[in-house]
Amino acid sequence: MSKNKYRLPFDGLWYIEFGGVTKKTSHSWDIISQRYAYDFEIRKDDKPYKLDYHDKNNYYSYKQNIICPRDGVVFDLVNLYDDTKIVDERKVICDVKDIRGNYILIKHDNNEYSLICHILKDSFKVQIGDFVKEGQELAKVGNSGNTMGPHIHYQVQNGYDYKTAKGIPITFKDVKVQNKIIKKKYLKCGMYVKNEEKCDKMLY
Repeated sequence: MSKNKYRLPFDGLWYIEFGGVTKKTSHSWDIISQRYAYDFEIRKDDKPYKLDYHDKNNYYSYKQNIICPRDGVVFDLVNLYDDTKIVDERKVICDVKDIRGNYILIKHDNNEYSLICHILKDSFKVQIGDFVKEGQELAKVGNSGNTMGPHIHYQVQNGYDYKTAKGIPITFKDVKVQNKIIKKKYLKCGMYVKNEEKCDKMLY
């Protein structure tokens, strides 16, 4: 488990599409850095989009704010890639050489790193070397990299290199899960979650 406590990297109510701490619920159990990662998206009527799913602008998560989960320093940042196209049946594809697409890597205390991926090109509010504060806006949700539609990919790892670092089960701060506050349980796919202090703010 992470030594640090983290807030969810967004405001409002979001759905956990993938993620958990068991092999059954894991985002990617066999990829060590992503084993305890989460994919978050906004849903309405249990769908992440309205009308035609091929259009990224129809996704409720698209261009929503990404929020800093804990104080730290921006260790790495990539802002190179346009959004990946969304194909029939929303199959997962990658239009660029880096599956992370545009991303931000934040170094925290206790040698823990937050990695947030698939960010919208040219939406960053920070740069490498910046000190960032919990709750600060970092960028906006995009669809760059390996995706099936706009969402936030978030993981905590024990090193800066996502190819060799180990993923860490994330200890979140107080989170509201379907109207119940949890403090010591891990989150898993299928939950609707929000930061308890932002519980009255909705994004759609």
